[in-house]
Amino acid sequence: MRRLIALSIAALALSQASFGQNAENFSIHVRPGAEIPLGPKSALFDETAIYTVGGSASVVGQYIFPELPFLYAEGLVDAGLHPTQAQDSLAIASAGMGIGVDLRVADRMSLQLGAVGGASLGFFGAAEPAGNPYLGGSVSANWDLSPGFALSAGGTYRYHVGWDESASAFADLYQGMSVWAGAILRFKPDSGRQKLRITDVKTQPLFPVFFGYYEHNPFGSLVLHNLENSAITNVDVSFYVGEYMEQPMLTASYPSLARKQSVEVPIKALFTSRLMNLTESAKVATEIRIAYTYLGERFSYTHPLTVTVLDRNSMTWDDDRKAASFVTPRDPTVLIFSKNTAGLVRDQGNNPLNLNFRIAMGIFEALRLYGMNYVIDPQSSFIEASQDELFLDYLQFPSQTLIYRAGDCDDLSILFSALLESVGIETAFITVPGHIFMAFSLGITEAEARKSFTSASDFIYKDDKAWIPIEVTIVQEGFLKAYKTATKQWKEAVSKDVAGFFPIHSAWQTYQPVGFSGGSLSLLFPSADSVIQSYKTNLDAFVAQEIQTKVESFESTIRRGGDRASIRNSFGILYAKYGLFKEAEAQFKSALKLDKKAYNAMINLANLFFLQERMDDALEWYRAAYEIVPNNELVLAGLARAEFENEDYKASQDHYAKLSALNPRIAKEYAYLGSTSTSIVRASVARDKGETFWDEEE
Repeated sequence: MRRLIALSIAALALSQASFGQNAENFSIHVRPGAEIPLGPKSALFDETAIYTVGGSASVVGQYIFPELPFLYAEGLVDAGLHPTQAQDSLAIASAGMGIGVDLRVADRMSLQLGAVGGASLGFFGAAEPAGNPYLGGSVSANWDLSPGFALSAGGTYRYHVGWDESASAFADLYQGMSVWAGAILRFKPDSGRQKLRITDVKTQPLFPVFFGYYEHNPFGSLVLHNLENSAITNVDVSFYVGEYMEQPMLTASYPSLARKQSVEVPIKALFTSRLMNLTESAKVATEIRIAYTYLGERFSYTHPLTVTVLDRNSMTWDDDRKAASFVTPRDPTVLIFSKNTAGLVRDQGNNPLNLNFRIAMGIFEALRLYGMNYVIDPQSSFIEASQDELFLDYLQFPSQTLIYRAGDCDDLSILFSALLESVGIETAFITVPGHIFMAFSLGITEAEARKSFTSASDFIYKDDKAWIPIEVTIVQEGFLKAYKTATKQWKEAVSKDVAGFFPIHSAWQTYQPVGFSGGSLSLLFPSADSVIQSYKTNLDAFVAQEIQTKVESFESTIRRGGDRASIRNSFGILYAKYGLFKEAEAQFKSALKLDKKAYNAMINLANLFFLQERMDDALEWYRAAYEIVPNNELVLAGLARAEFENEDYKASQDHYAKLSALNPRIAKEYAYLGSTSTSIVRASVARDKGETFWDEEE
């Protein structure tokens, strides 16, 4: 009896030890069943034999090894009553241990095959109880209803050995099969279930300037392994860092994961702009939150994770488009600088030369007068950074560069791009080996550019847009030198196929600009008079360069006896396109002296007066041309525009209606003329009255 008690204690101790190590792998099996005798002593097969059908009950403590989930060990105690054809019955109490395999055949179903052995104590009538060994095997089918409860059914075969005193040898005491149906109770750990294991966690350092980028683009990954006994569903993986996020972000979700299935999970996050407060790199405590459903029950736990966050000015050049995040056109400091300058340029009258070109020139000259300088950063020059994609570069935000009045090539390109973007001019980065500069859009097509500029062959054409390259690092040498230098650099890089062109608006679709402001500008803005004077000087120099060759050609033609009205008209258009109104007027009037019915010169002279806001003079010449060509679309457009400016709205709308029927394309350019809300329209077109079309027909 003592041996049986000791064995029972040992069996339960084994189970308890297992429970203490990993409770979720431990289970209690309760198995009531029927005892069916087998062998020569079974009355089922021999009416003269001893044993008939009886009953039994077993309690089993079972442990499945986490690293070998197909293998289990168990300790068990049971009691069986075996009726005989005699008056008394055999009662057997036993305790033992076993080992076996657990075979998962479906999400909720498993089969177990095992071997058991131990000691038993037999009671029969008034005879002295006797302890003897037993061996056996079992087979069972388990059906999981929940993580903590399952049903089971199966059979256990036992062979009990008894001592035959008459023969002084061991003999067959009892052998039989216990057929049972029972229940399984499983335990849960107090700390939460963690059988959806996280491994292979990889993260990259976080760049604050891209805090919006990480919402849709992962900065790391991890691998989830389903170690549950069956499939799990509704798997949610979230990332959270309390200091820099409003709430956890669901970074990935999976409808189900099969047993033993693994999946790589991207780590994404929706950070707040507070990340931009970091001026130094830091280690930040974060957490991965896991939640899933297993057998109808929801489980969750957190996994701690430390992430490196770099300072707000850090960036790597593995993707040149990244620098677009530093282009901050809504920065108040940027807006103060750019809009003041753009306003000064606009106030210089209706110069027909491309407005984007003129504003860019004015802002560039304002930067020069402001004292902006190019300074190479010895710690993180673009030359070194561009040669190593993982090199950590330090980029300044535009307001920082304005405050410092200095920057590297990347800093100055970012600054000038932000200034132009803030007044509605599209920009782009240009990268060549070891260097970055920028370009701005004229807002016109290639065909329009080639018609408007004699130097159009120096421009960049992308997606039917005309772009002007600018080398900002030589800001102190003026706009024209910066333009010519950039043009040369672009052509050389294109010839070697090493030029990169990255429109800022396209880059913003991936790398959004941040809401960074370095504070209000405390340094003195250059005086308006100095900016205007510098702008005019550069504009005059540019115009002189643009038209010099053609002026010489026209003058040569006239000297050689080719002085015709059509030549003078074209000569006047050349001057007019570049804002040289006095010279243009002289040429148009010379054309009319040569041919009093040269309606082309009349229209162009009227256009010239319109641009100078001399509406009565403009109307005089539009009407003179109307007498000759009443259905000319440029005459109708000119009359409608000038009459509108003189507040003769009925006449304006009549001429505009004829224009719309004759040439809808040109009419669309002056759509404001068709509006009935004249006072509102006058306010909205006070500055921009549409494109002026010059009549170049001979």
